[in-house]
Amino acid sequence: MGSTTILRGFKVSVAILDAFLAANGVDETNGTPPFYEDHPDKDPISILLYTKITMAGGTANKDKFRVMIPSREGHNKSNVAYVTYAWVTVYAHRELRLDNDLPMEIPTGFEELRKEILSFGDGIDDGNKVANEGWMGLFIVYTHDIRGLYIPQEFLEQTKVPQHCDQCDAVFDDPYQAFDKRQQHRIAVHGSIEGRNPLPEA
Repeated sequence: MGSTTILRGFKVSVAILDAFLAANGVDETNGTPPFYEDHPDKDPISILLYTKITMAGGTANKDKFRVMIPSREGHNKSNVAYVTYAWVTVYAHRELRLDNDLPMEIPTGFEELRKEILSFGDGIDDGNKVANEGWMGLFIVYTHDIRGLYIPQEFLEQTKVPQHCDQCDAVFDDPYQAFDKRQQHRIAVHGSIEGRNPLPEA
């Protein structure tokens, strides 16, 4: 399992990012993606980024700022990383509202963060840098396997007990099968075509 993330931010070579991390007492990535599910409170990189943002006067939600590194099974580790100021992750499909989900406005402190990270490029060999270092834009990144593990909110809602039918007053409180019982009920009684394990819009 992995995940696809659409983001606004800038691209940077792993070599420069790692130099920045090491200088700030955080373990280097060496091209390995941070664990998706550790963001924002358990990932040392995310914590460092937000600390830098707040030091520069930024007040945006800490969830906006993270590092995404592409990865794919059977390929070498990436030499490029992305630092975000807005992002959404796709499990299957979703509506994308650019103004709300991926606004172009750059939060206070992010440009200062970008400049600080890029300043570590002075000591990096050109062969370890990527084209368009520091380029700001809209990017799509795929992260493979457990490090890209993304659990949509819809799945978390399915684990809650009790479950309620959205078309009548039926309630399902089986501690292990509440959602499955709900879906079977909706199929049998209301003619739902979702199935017992519907694909989330997420």
